[in-house]
Amino acid sequence: TSLIIAIHAHNNCWHRYKSPLTSTCHLIPTPLNSSQPSSMAQPRLVSLAFFVAILISGARSATFSFKNNCTFTIWPASLANAGKVALSRTGFRLDSGASLSLDAPPAWGGRLWARQTCSTDSAGKFSCVTGDCGTGQVACNGAGGAPPTTLVEFTLQGYGGMDFYDVSCVDGFNLPVLVVPSGGSSCNSTSCPVNVNALCPQKLRITAPDGGVVGCKSACLAFDTDEYCCRGHYGSPDTCKPSYYSQIVKNACPKAYSYAYDDRTSTFTCVGANYGITFCP
Repeated sequence: TSLIIAIHAHNNCWHRYKSPLTSTCHLIPTPLNSSQPSSMAQPRLVSLAFFVAILISGARSATFSFKNNCTFTIWPASLANAGKVALSRTGFRLDSGASLSLDAPPAWGGRLWARQTCSTDSAGKFSCVTGDCGTGQVACNGAGGAPPTTLVEFTLQGYGGMDFYDVSCVDGFNLPVLVVPSGGSSCNSTSCPVNVNALCPQKLRITAPDGGVVGCKSACLAFDTDEYCCRGHYGSPDTCKPSYYSQIVKNACPKAYSYAYDDRTSTFTCVGANYGITFCP
């Protein structure tokens, strides 16, 4: 016996997973006739026996293990989904070569990213060239990161007890990242391991004070058109197609979201895992 899972239309997803630029979202499957919206997924079949087994197993927390393989300091950050408890640290410094682990509450959902080229001014205000959350502090305290940022998105213990996760460059790119599950079952890694900044067209570049390219905007962020942002007439998978710019990302990072409706090759599932998140793998 199988349960058939359907996906909600993009305009019914959780607000926290909507792209701030496109008002679309990644989709997570939900049961047919369900009234609860969700995000980030693709259609699947899950056996009824498997589903019941997951329910019996009960809720469990997961551990996120961050590693900085970049040659410079970064400041990872997190934003919990609406209605979800924040991680114990919503922002922290991570020097080159350093690691740090955080436990996520059961059924946590949200996004993770890393900020780059950060500093504190004479008035004590903290800010970053990419991924800045605007709080003036290292902690983001419920604020999201300003694009362009490479996002790692999670919904833990979603439908059928499965974790759903992806790497998203829908709103742009700032740092390469690798996500590796451990200790779970039916799991696969995902990533955007290539430095897309080195491939970024001139019009999409974000530069640091020293002139180095530290971010690459999405076409939506750079040009703000319905076609690039999957809005209006282009607000469906049938009408919003990959662009020249999104294809640059997809060619470099085939497992990552490159535009709003890139679900088929970019959403991954796992059961009962912890997750290693490595920047500059």
